[in-house]
Amino acid sequence: MTIGFLITRDGYKDDIIGLTKAAVKKGLNVILFMMDDGTRHSQDKDIVALMSLTGVTMSLCDHSAKLRNVTEIPKGCAAGSQYQNAVMNQDADKVILI
Repeated sequence: MTIGFLITRDGYKDDIIGLTKAAVKKGLNVILFMMDDGTRHSQDKDIVALMSLTGVTMSLCDHSAKLRNVTEIPKGCAAGSQYQNAVMNQDADKVILI
């Protein structure tokens, strides 16, 4: 089973980390997609570290990131478009908006 997290806001760091770790602990795959103000989370080392967990992938909307001066894209995080959001919605069994 795969769960997707659509991250559109600043804040909620502890929720993102806690939900991701809980999902992985239950054996779920996790897709994290950041857009709008949520792209700022790509600059947080604790959020980026989630990619090291088995079954976790991360991507962000490059357009949203550029509008917010987020220019450092972490290694392993795909800088794409709303296409990645569409893929997450297709591939995930459930999607949660954060």
